Amino acid sequence: MGLTSANLKFILKKSKKYKFKGPVMTFGNQDIYAYEDDIKKWAKNENIFLKSPRVILYSTSGDVSKINKEAKKYIHAKTFFEFIGINKNNYYDIDKFPFDKPRIIHDLQYPIDSKFHNFFNLVIDSGTLEHIFDIRSVMENIVRITKRGGFVLQFIPAQNFLNHGFYQFSPTLFYDFYTSNGFEIIESYIVEVRGNKDRFYYYNQKKDYTGVFFNSGSRLVNCFLVRKKSDVKKIVLPDQYFYKMLIRNPNAVKEDFNRSALDKSISYLRSIIPIKYHGLFFSFWQLIKTKSSRKKYFDIEK
Repeated sequence: MGLTSANLKFILKKSKKYKFKGPVMTFGNQDIYAYEDDIKKWAKNENIFLKSPRVILYSTSGDVSKINKEAKKYIHAKTFFEFIGINKNNYYDIDKFPFDKPRIIHDLQYPIDSKFHNFFNLVIDSGTLEHIFDIRSVMENIVRITKRGGFVLQFIPAQNFLNHGFYQFSPTLFYDFYTSNGFEIIESYIVEVRGNKDRFYYYNQKKDYTGVFFNSGSRLVNCFLVRKKSDVKKIVLPDQYFYKMLIRNPNAVKEDFNRSALDKSISYLRSIIPIKYHGLFFSFWQLIKTKSSRKKYFDIEK
């Protein structure tokens, strides 16, 4: 669990825009892959005003220190959040294991103590959900602990993270779950992890629900920033948006599948190509869709 330089820059920008405040909860003691001077430089580049922590705390993670000796000078998550105005006393981390001395030791597969319900103004999950078998319980805990008006930010694997955790997720999971349980989607992206930068592609559920196409070799991450509008008494298990649309208006779904001239041509070819060649046909179709998809994006340098 950790926040890369691109993740940190993203949080800095969104903190300026949405005025994040504490208490904050991170799932796991977050490894912060940055030095004090890095944070100051990135903030200056974005004209972001930082608070000045009284004491700079450094990483206590055993994993980070294995990267290289200089990584011992990476700052602690408490210090990062102090920079954006969240007092270290308002920083909470939660983990099942005591390795990194989390403030709360708890297995997220079970309900969190009710004293933390409607407690946090910011909840960050940067790579925990996929490691926990009972994801329903994790998502329910997120709903319960987030204060009304509070934010949830998740960076969760979508593609090419085999054996990194139990799961890789489609973005529709987050859209469908949160919109069914009292949240609004503030910003949503599919992040393509590249060598020297992360590319944030805008994700639009209403347009992308019939499929999102990327290079099969790309490593992709879901990035969802959501805000809690209202409390729900009982967690709703959502139907997938695709099927909601199919029930509501089958013709609209058919039109979305045939949005462009290319889509219409593909649908026609599918109907006339013998079924035994459909495996090859769909490989070709996916390649064409990937090349022809025009997705808006912005880059964040690492």
